[in-house]
Amino acid sequence: MADRATLETWIAQTQRNQRWLRRALVPAAVVAIALVFVSRPLGGGAVLVVVLVATLGSWIMSSHILDWQTRLADLDRPKPVGRAVKRQ
Repeated sequence: MADRATLETWIAQTQRNQRWLRRALVPAAVVAIALVFVSRPLGGGAVLVVVLVATLGSWIMSSHILDWQTRLADLDRPKPVGRAVKRQ
């Protein structure tokens, strides 16, 4: 299991990647939309690629961040102390 510093580093890096992706997708979307006016099939494909990258990239990075934040929260919870349950 990763320690607190490692998890916080992963979260910070992934948040930087999310910001970079948002900044990169704006000009990509503009180019894709402009391509629609030049060549409908090529532009439509470019728009589809931009939408897929935006959707899947956001989903994957958000899922990673949520997982790591959950692991951080688990580190803060005290471990349960108790007797072992006897199986019959």
